[in-house]
Parts: sequence; structure tokens; C-alpha cells
Amino acid sequence: MLPSRDVQTPGKVLAEIMNKTLFTILILLACFSPLPARGQGDNGPTEKYRYRATRVEMAPVVDGDLSDPAWETADVIDQFTQQEPRVGAPASEKTEVRMVYDADAIYISAYVFDSDPQGVVRNTLRFRDDSVWSKDDVIRIGLDTFHDHRRSYVFSINPLGTKQDSQIDNNVWNPSWDEVWDVRTRVLDNGWSVELRIPFRILRYPADGGGTWGFNIVRLIKRKNESSSWAPFPPNFGMTRTEFYGHIDGISGIEPQRNVQIVPYGLLGMTRSNGAAGNDSTMEGGGDLKMSVGSSLSLDLTYNTNFAQVEADDQQINLTRFSLFFPEKREFFLENASLFDFGIVQDTQLFFSRRIGLAGNQPVPILGGARLTGKAAGFDIGLLTTQTESSPGAPSTNMSTGRIRRNIGQRSYIGGIFTDTHSKTQDNRAFGMDALYWLGRNVRADAFAAVVDGKDDKNVKGLPASFSGGVAYDQDLWAAGVRTQSVDEGFNPAMGYVRRDAIRRQTGNLRKSWRLNRKYARKVNLASNVSYLTNQDGLLDTRQWVFEAFDDLNNGDQIKFQATRNFERILTTEDPFVLNARKQIVVAPGDYGFNRWSVEYRSFDGRAIVPGVKLERGEFYNGNRTTVGLSGIWRPSPHLVLQGNYDYNDVSLPQGAFNAHLVRARATVPITARASVDAFVQWNGLNQQGDQELNTQIRFHMIYARDSNLYVVFSDQRRDRGAGVIARDRAIQMKMTYRMYW
Repeated sequence: MLPSRDVQTPGKVLAEIMNKTLFTILILLACFSPLPARGQGDNGPTEKYRYRATRVEMAPVVDGDLSDPAWETADVIDQFTQQEPRVGAPASEKTEVRMVYDADAIYISAYVFDSDPQGVVRNTLRFRDDSVWSKDDVIRIGLDTFHDHRRSYVFSINPLGTKQDSQIDNNVWNPSWDEVWDVRTRVLDNGWSVELRIPFRILRYPADGGGTWGFNIVRLIKRKNESSSWAPFPPNFGMTRTEFYGHIDGISGIEPQRNVQIVPYGLLGMTRSNGAAGNDSTMEGGGDLKMSVGSSLSLDLTYNTNFAQVEADDQQINLTRFSLFFPEKREFFLENASLFDFGIVQDTQLFFSRRIGLAGNQPVPILGGARLTGKAAGFDIGLLTTQTESSPGAPSTNMSTGRIRRNIGQRSYIGGIFTDTHSKTQDNRAFGMDALYWLGRNVRADAFAAVVDGKDDKNVKGLPASFSGGVAYDQDLWAAGVRTQSVDEGFNPAMGYVRRDAIRRQTGNLRKSWRLNRKYARKVNLASNVSYLTNQDGLLDTRQWVFEAFDDLNNGDQIKFQATRNFERILTTEDPFVLNARKQIVVAPGDYGFNRWSVEYRSFDGRAIVPGVKLERGEFYNGNRTTVGLSGIWRPSPHLVLQGNYDYNDVSLPQGAFNAHLVRARATVPITARASVDAFVQWNGLNQQGDQELNTQIRFHMIYARDSNLYVVFSDQRRDRGAGVIARDRAIQMKMTYRMYW
């Protein structure tokens, strides 16, 4: 028998107080409070970190050799300050940085001295690698070209010349910005050197250069787990906090550069299926166009968009009542993606780009699309529209979104978004407003409210709404936050992602840390998180309390212990909670309280061998579950990387028992920095449909000419549906792109 609705009186009182007051306070703060001071502006603590760039007539040759005459005329940056492990201490190794520019580009060199050159960590040999920061010694350069303390371009390089280019937008890191710039490195007897050329045409900046840019440079010494920078960052902060950058003076007399790139592609492919699709061959073409619009806007167009080269999703085992979240991996939708963020990531998002080009979890061809992003008159602007082809069960559909943010003060904003999905069978629109307000260097408040007009869904009356508001305090030794959230029943934006509707949720978190800087404890952390979730009538549905203790060792390893106390209420059999479709194990309606614990060890990623292990045990609904996770990376040389993950779940319930296995294995063979082979194999013993699934993908990638690409991709998907039924799909595709400039 279910308890009456007034049993959870304290929780209901808390929910009502937070729902009625916190959201209103946040909106009033964002809209009417005085603008925050520019705490780290030109007159702040970073004022003394100024560098004057030198204009040269003869640019240096980008080859890693720093003997060019141009470098002799440049001033030198050679004072770096530690952020880790000893905050404020001088860097343990010397670094010399210089900068010059001409009419077309900015040039930066770094002589990276090292007292133990054999200890320089250089694991990654790739043309581009978005995770190079976690594995190698790195030089990272940030350019805040508008000097507005909100956004920057970031360029990272390891000793082998592997590069990463990223954008930062309002403290959000976007590693999927890929542009064409040149870098060369050399490993030397006393360290290593790096030399790079960044064309002005790939950057957006004010007319005539703007006079002053924000600038910082960070060095990571991996074997020491040491991070240092020119303009110091406070503990727990990094490159995303552009208000702590230093300043470049003297960049002038440069005009916004024309940046027009046309990237056509050609594709040959063959697929084979033992199902209704049979065999098929494909030959098609299309392409992208990228161009700058004025000094601060970028336009991207795509025609007959194809994503044959995209890596397969990581398989997951779902032992919850709710759908899984898979991140976006398609390049066209990743660029400038942070501008379109609205809501709570992986929970309640008004825009989620993976909705585009999918119908019933099946890919749908995209005829074309356009995206305009950038700054105009103090606003951040983003417009995106796509049109899909008609396919069986899915008519041609237009999916469009618009995003606007008005910048306030140094890092705050008020914004809005709309999304529109329209076809012969679907008419869905969503509208939202949000605000982010910084109350100080470490305190922020945010809120959003949104409604959905789903005219095609006759079962939903009115305009379902969702809102959320939260306050967070975050610094090195303390962190705390509270949040309230409400999602109406039927809140389903067609271009968004909503994990749960018809809920009210209250959450809180608290963390205390101690910096000990000892061999077995560089930083010790204790944290607690509480989540209290009811339905719209106030009846408790889910409650979770989490306690964590984790120790960051001085060598970069981490040991973590976690204990959780859970409550789950399943109300009805109309939408049953199917835990294992293959064995028809269903969790019956009722109230379930269960406790679990876990212990985890994660090794420092800069080693040649990187092990990891996690053990989790405890109650699970009215039974028990044991989970074991094993991971490992072996880098015998920069030309071979082997990686594996194994997750094992042993579930025992009165309704039945089962084991679920998930294996992922990856081999990466960088033949050169511009050519590599990647093999990725996954076996999932329990996918969302209850099938056993084996996926294989082998990709050959070669960069030829100037950032033009050749891909050859083989994929094989095999699904065992039980009772001797096997579904199998295989495909091989060759795709070639060619990049042209004007």
C-alpha cells in the first residue's frame, strides 16, 4: 500500500519554498542588480602582466628552429607561476615565450627548457587530438581577441607537434573548433621548442585589431604533475577563466581577413544486411562552405551532409528507468555548440543536436543546413536550420533554432532561445529565457524558464513548462550549491532532450577540500550531494543522498570512496520498468529503499601504462547488484596505443538473476602525425532492446594537401536477438574531402 501524499511533509515544505522564491529571486538578480565590477579588468591584479607584440616585415619560418632573426626583436616572457602543486611558487623549469606578427598572422614561439629532457612526456603522435592535455607535456596558448573576458581561442601543442584547437565561450570549453594553423616542434638536448603561426583570417576580432587582446600561456610538466602560467590562475581555475589572462598590446593596423573555405567531398560505399535492406551501393557528393561575415560573425553552410567518418558511440548498459544520453560527435553540430546550450545538460535541454538527422533511432539523410554565429551590437547570436530528406516513416523535416544572449558586465548574461520542428506530421515549438549572473569571483546564480507548444500532440493540453534556478559557490577548498527544478507532464521539445517530465526536483551539494601537498595526499576532498524528487502533486518519487571522499595523490593518481542511500517509488504498471527485456525481468510497482557503496582507483594518465579499477556493491531494489569496472591503457610507443574497458554487473532479484557484460577495446596506430588507423570493438551483453550486440569499426584517416582528408571506414554490427535470430549489418565507405581557400 502506497503512503499518503502528506507523509513527506518536510520535503514538500522545502519544495514549495524553493519553487516559489528561489526562481523569482534569481530572475530579479539577473535583470535588476547593478553590474558587477570588472574585478580582473585592465586595472586589476593582471595589469602587470602586459606584453607588447612586435610587428615584423620578415616573418619567421615555422619549423621549430628558433634562430630566425624575427625572434631577436621580440620581448621575452620567462616568468611563470605554479598553480599546481604549490600555488604561487615559481615554475620549477624555465620557459621562454616570444610573439611577433605581420599583416597576415601572429607568430608565437616557446623554448621549453627541461632539466631532465629524457623525462619529457610525449605519448601522442597525431595531427590533432582533443585529449592531448591529459596525456603529455603541453604548451597551451589563449587569445581573448575581443578583450571582453568572455571568450577566447586556445591552442595546445605537445612535444611531438600534436595540436588541439578550442574555443571558450562564457567559461564553457568547446574542443570541437577545428581550424587551419601551422605548428612545428623539435625535441632538444635541454628540452623542446614549439613554433606556431595563427592566421588572422581564422580569428574574429575588432576592426584594426582592437589594440589590446587578452593573452595567457600555460605549461604542463606531466611527470611532475605541475601546471604553471604567465598570468597566474587561482587554484581550481584554468583557461576558461579569461578574466585572469594577461594583456597583449601593440596589435594594430590589421584588417579583418577574408576567410572563405569550400570543402567538397566525394563518397563511395557499400552496405550488406541480412535483413530487409539487403545489399546496396552508394556514390554521392556534397560539401561545406565556411566564411566570415564582417569582423565578428561566421556563416557555415552544408549540402548533402555526410558523417561517414564519425566514430561509433560508446555502448552503455542501462539499469535505470530512463533513456540513455549519447553525446554529439558530428563535426558540423559541434562547432560553436556551446552558444546553443540552454537548460541542464543531459537532463533538460531545449536544444540537443542529436535530434537532427534521426527518426526512431535510425539515421535520416540531411539535405542541407546553415549556421550563423558570432557577436553583434553586444549580443551573442546563433541561428541554425537544417532540412532532412523524407524516408520511410519520417517525412522531410525542417529543424531550426535561434539563440541570443545579451552580455551584462564581465561574465553575466540574459538570453533567449526558440526551436521549431515542422513537417507534414509534426509541429513542435519551444521557447525559453535564461540568465546567468555572477555575484562575485566564485558565486554565480542561474535560472531558465521554457514552454513547449506541441500542436501535433493532442494528448497534451496547454503549454507544458519547465523552469529551474540555482546558486553555486565554487573555489579551491569549498564548494556548495542548491537548485530547484520543475518539469511539467508533456514537456517534450522535439529538438531537445528531457530525461524525466512531470517532476519537481530539489538538489544540494557541499564540498570541503584540504591541500596537504604530501606524497600520498596532494588534495583531500569530502563531498555530499542530496536530491529530492517528487511528482507534480508532491508525492515522493526519488530521493538520493551521496557521500564521497576522494584523495588526489601528488603523482596524479586518485582514490575515491562513495556511499549512496537511495529511495525509488514505482507507481504503475502502465509503463513498466523492464530491467532485462531478454529475460522479461520487470521491477514491480512499490517503494524501494537501498544502500550502495563503491571504491575506485584511477591512475595518472601521463604514464605509458594507465590502469583503473572500480568495485561497487550493495542493495538494488529488492535484491542485490555487484558492479566491477576495469580499464587500462598501454602506450608502448607513440605509434601504438592499446586501450580497454570491461564492465560487469551481477544482478540478483526475486524476479530473476542475470549478468550483464560490456567490453570495449580500441587500438590506435599513428603511422605518422598525418595518417593513422583506429580499430574499435564493442560487445554489449544487454543493450536497450535486450539484445546482445557486437560492433566493430575500423577507420583509416590520412590528411593530405592542406588539411584535406581521406577516410576509409569499415563497420560491422551484429545483434543476437535470442531464439537463434541474428541481425547483421556491414558497410565499407571511402570519403575524400578537399579544402579550398579564398
